[in-house]
Amino acid sequence: MTAEIHLSDPDATSGATPGASNDVSAVDRIRRTFDELTATEQEAARFILGHLTDVLVCNSAELAELSGVSQPTMSRLYRKLGYANAGEFRRDVRRFHQPGSPELASVGEDDEAGGLVASHMDRELTAMRRTFSRLDETSIRQAAKAIVDARRVCVIGLRNGYPIALHLREQLIQLRADVHILPQPGQSIAEEIVDYGPADIAIVIGVRRRPATFPALVAALADARVPMIVIGDATVRSSLPASAPPITVLEADLSSHVLSSYTAAFALAALLVDAVSDRLPAEESAARISAINRLFDDMGELESSPRRRQ
Repeated sequence: MTAEIHLSDPDATSGATPGASNDVSAVDRIRRTFDELTATEQEAARFILGHLTDVLVCNSAELAELSGVSQPTMSRLYRKLGYANAGEFRRDVRRFHQPGSPELASVGEDDEAGGLVASHMDRELTAMRRTFSRLDETSIRQAAKAIVDARRVCVIGLRNGYPIALHLREQLIQLRADVHILPQPGQSIAEEIVDYGPADIAIVIGVRRRPATFPALVAALADARVPMIVIGDATVRSSLPASAPPITVLEADLSSHVLSSYTAAFALAALLVDAVSDRLPAEESAARISAINRLFDDMGELESSPRRRQ
């Protein structure tokens, strides 16, 4: 099940900040004390360095769940870093890290994991495991049914979300008709969504860093009662309207080193396509794919296979 992201700060307390010095950042504290931490505390510290944006939007319980450690471990980590509580730690992180900014590499990551390639693979696999551990089978199947039953499907991706949206659209169009990618290059989006309503569905890619117009976009879709499937990272819930038609949120863990990796988000898109394929009658999807392949051959759009060239 996907963890809920709370916009309030239940870990914060009022008063002075006894442990946090204004001239030493939270990241510096982690790096300086890393070797003194226990193995589980180091695991939590590594997660924090690669997911500073999550620190800003998750409470202590959610952060512990995402990093794979217990709440007491997370609390001990805050204290060892010199903070009274999670709220104090979060305020210090907020001093220098903006939500969606590039994340930081972990401490000694490449050396401990056996090199650049091995550490990269480990980060990607960890992100995939965290992403898929939050999934609910029923929600995926319901999302697939909504895509199959919809009159039209629009797949919307802005900035970093556009490549994911484009790939998802190209997969879905092979399974059903009336699947559209938005926005079109160089075009605005308002005139494209004005005719969408409850009989349609929007699949919105909301990975960081989202444009400032993203909340207005999903609010406009919600006002039109358009059902939505949102693929995003842990920060996307803060951009969704409080009152809206059904919204299925599929949360991807963005693997980070210097910049974010969207492997898990692409994997969620692939999962949606597989679920839609399973939902459709086999004969129907096979017939559509065969018809597309015949057109490819007739129009000569694709490179011929070696066997066919012979």
